[in-house]
Amino acid sequence: MAQKNSIKVVLKRSPEFDTTLVVDNLKYHIQTEDLGRKTCRIASRVYLDGEVVFSRDSDYSHLVKLKDFNEKLVRLMENQHKSTGEFFLREQSGKLKQKSDYFEEVQQLLKKGRGKAAIDVLETALEQFPGEPFLLSYFGCLTALVRNDPKKGIDICLDAIGKLNSSMPFGSEFFYPVFYLNLGRAHVKAGNKKEAIKAFQYGLQNDPENKELLSEMKKIGTRKRPPVPFLKRSNPINKYIGLMISKGSRA
Repeated sequence: MAQKNSIKVVLKRSPEFDTTLVVDNLKYHIQTEDLGRKTCRIASRVYLDGEVVFSRDSDYSHLVKLKDFNEKLVRLMENQHKSTGEFFLREQSGKLKQKSDYFEEVQQLLKKGRGKAAIDVLETALEQFPGEPFLLSYFGCLTALVRNDPKKGIDICLDAIGKLNSSMPFGSEFFYPVFYLNLGRAHVKAGNKKEAIKAFQYGLQNDPENKELLSEMKKIGTRKRPPVPFLKRSNPINKYIGLMISKGSRA
């Protein structure tokens, strides 16, 4: 009788997580450990007969300054350990998610306000689809918003746009609205208002009626250029012409 796939997890005091995972009668050992403050990395390794057959690392530098650092580190390790085991089990079972599945899951989590869970899903997705532009774009945006690292998030968003242009030399502009929406949001988090406006405007050039881009422009408080640009906005001439334009639009 064939042995069923199974997972058994044991938590050591280190903190260190160990798992015995049985797939098709093969026994795998999964271990997750903290590599230390010098690297701020968590490492998960899957072993078969002492050899590493799968690995996953993640960064926890965004946690080190928090008061409850130790508690959050253990929780992060636990989540990574669990997701590593589930990912590896799906991989071995031939049931890996498609890109569309990840996008749908991320969108649902974001609608529920679960940004942290969404970025964890994106990390898992990027392990399966490294360098995928859409996944990178959302990951960059959430790195800025959820992990409060706008500089890194902006770099990732720009990298995503570069990868989109190289992978789709023709027609990539069709996808610009969402890419520049994510980039603009990262800039807003960084306090780069001018750069955020540029990103949103670039996205609107390709989709002038995009509701999310228009909403972000409204939030950021963008204003129309004065009727006579070389005069100050407060100049009576600009005020008078602006009033006439406003009355005309309501007529």
